[in-house]
Amino acid sequence: ATITAAQVDNGSTDNCSIATMTVLPNTFTCANVGPNTVTLTVTDANGNISTGTATVTIQDTVLPTVITQNITVQLDVNGNATITAAQVDNGSTDNCSIATMTVLPNTFTCANVGPNTVTLTVTDVNGNISTGTATVTIQDTVLPTVITQNITVQLDATGNATITAAQVNNGSTDNCSIATMTVLPNTFTCANVGPNTVTLTVTDANGNISNGTATVTIQDTVLPTVITQNITVQLDATGNATITAAQIDNGSTDNCSITTMTVLPNTFTCANVGPNTVTLTVTDVNGNISTGTATVTIQDTVLPTVITQNITVQLDATGNASITAAQVDNGSTDNCSIATMTVLPNTFTCANVGPNTVTLTVTDVNGNISTGTATVTIQDTVLPTVITQNITVQLDATGNASITAAQVDNGSTDNCSITTMTVLPNTFTCANVGSNTVTLTVTDVNGNISTGTAIVTIQDTVLPTIITQNITVQLDVNGNATITAAQIDNGSTDNCGITTITVSPTSFTCANAGPNTVTLTVTDVNGNINTATATVTVANSFGDNDSDGIQDNCDDDDDNDGVLDTSDNCELIGNSDQADNDSDGLGDLCDDDDDNDGILDISDNCQFTYNPDQQDRDNDGIGDLCDLIEVNVSEAITPNGDGINDTWMIYNIENYPNNSIRVFNRWGSEVFFAKGYQNDWNGAYKNNSQPLPDSGSYYYQLDLDGNGSIEKDGWIYITRQ
Repeated sequence: ATITAAQVDNGSTDNCSIATMTVLPNTFTCANVGPNTVTLTVTDANGNISTGTATVTIQDTVLPTVITQNITVQLDVNGNATITAAQVDNGSTDNCSIATMTVLPNTFTCANVGPNTVTLTVTDVNGNISTGTATVTIQDTVLPTVITQNITVQLDATGNATITAAQVNNGSTDNCSIATMTVLPNTFTCANVGPNTVTLTVTDANGNISNGTATVTIQDTVLPTVITQNITVQLDATGNATITAAQIDNGSTDNCSITTMTVLPNTFTCANVGPNTVTLTVTDVNGNISTGTATVTIQDTVLPTVITQNITVQLDATGNASITAAQVDNGSTDNCSIATMTVLPNTFTCANVGPNTVTLTVTDVNGNISTGTATVTIQDTVLPTVITQNITVQLDATGNASITAAQVDNGSTDNCSITTMTVLPNTFTCANVGSNTVTLTVTDVNGNISTGTAIVTIQDTVLPTIITQNITVQLDVNGNATITAAQIDNGSTDNCGITTITVSPTSFTCANAGPNTVTLTVTDVNGNINTATATVTVANSFGDNDSDGIQDNCDDDDDNDGVLDTSDNCELIGNSDQADNDSDGLGDLCDDDDDNDGILDISDNCQFTYNPDQQDRDNDGIGDLCDLIEVNVSEAITPNGDGINDTWMIYNIENYPNNSIRVFNRWGSEVFFAKGYQNDWNGAYKNNSQPLPDSGSYYYQLDLDGNGSIEKDGWIYITRQ
């Protein structure tokens, strides 16, 4: 909206005249609906300005424009539907703006299915109201909710069953209402026994259809009719019998059909001879079971099978024997079992020794009887009872002895009678002196042989015959002499044999020089002992080294040097100092190698110092190890680390501790110097680690006393090859 100054001016004046009048604000929108303060500005012809305010009330009287649209709405699962104004509004407008839109009716039920007129009311922000109508079509597209239940139905007597929709319905619902319910299939026969899937179809009042399935379990509970008959069955040769259900069945039936027939028990043994109650079990195709009983009479008419064996029986110690049926039975059998077995005759004596015919009678548990024969051979295998006694027998003059069976028998017996008795061995010699085991063999009239042992003690009491001889023996270097029994024995004998010959005494010393009586003791193999004496003359043929009247082998200090022979290291040569340079236990006066270096003293160039190599560099006949004056200088050094000539050797230099030595090269330059040289130079320049050139000659000067005088000089050669 727009205004001018004239519209709010209500007669403004000026003493002269008004030039201009303006008003602000002078434009308005919907936002200004209602009272608004404006300012009127008046300017006169001379430029004077005055202002004043006024109220401009803005009004909106324009009605909203209502535009509607028809809609379709679905009922919910509860049979209700609700709409909003926005759903039927199709772009309604207002010059300012719309404050509210409402629609009535806005709720619907199943009763409103189809077209319904509704009114849309539009109110703008300034209270202007307009209305319009639209058609709301209510639809029911909610399918019925089908709820089923599984049921079990029994077949009737004819094998049929019928169900209704109500039987499988378990509270099916619809948001509006259910018109019809049907179920298929709804008829069943025996062929349908078990679970069957059926479909429940539910149609609501608005034609919506839903299906649901359920399981209809058809049951057949009619029991089979069992008809049985009694039968008689023979056991076979193994004692067994088997029957089948068909033998017992006598026309059993079932409203549907029979699937199996069994009978129990269906196997029989000898234990079942006689009447037995069996049960026929009939099961129809649907598992219904009926039973009936019958009597099965089991009969056994099979004779026992008699199997015999020939046996041999021994007479007992009294000459009697008896047998049992089991002994001649060789596995007799019966299809059931054997009750008794008897054998005749069953007793025997010595008179029956040999073959005898007996009869075995077998009776089974059901009274069936069979017989068979066997041969019983009676034997007498009872060994004679041998009773012996130990005896003692003396060897006769010839060293022999003999015995008879009667001597060692002590009342042997036999159940029948004894025919012979022998004993072995029955002859003895000296070799048998002592205990001898002999065997007494007893044979009875039936050839049975038993043996027993006895101890025959053979004794020898003959003493040995001793023959001696006198002998002379020499004392040895130690003044001792020893004899043996063999030296004294001169052919002693014994009837059996000599085991030992001893003589006493057997040893002699210087104190026994001259005749001595000894005793020879002879023991034979059987312990008989005899003794005899002989004379042993002790002689001494040794000299007297120190002429003290005591022969050397009897003298304990043969060289009379005050050292007993047992301690003297030179027994026959006087050496009271017992000097022994090489400590070999042999005194120097008796030792031909005093330094024990393998070189005899007469050839050794250093007799008392070990020097097997006999080295003598100056060829003065005195070995280097003994030559303490001569200094020998090596003419070469080979410092190659092989342990041979690796250092410059000046032999005996140790005898000159104040020595000094100098070595020069061929140009006269000093290359080595040492005081108190100790054979340790290895050819290094001035004794440091730098080696001198090898394969060269070097001049040396040796001052033995260190007083400036040169005692030895010469050339040495260095090589490391």
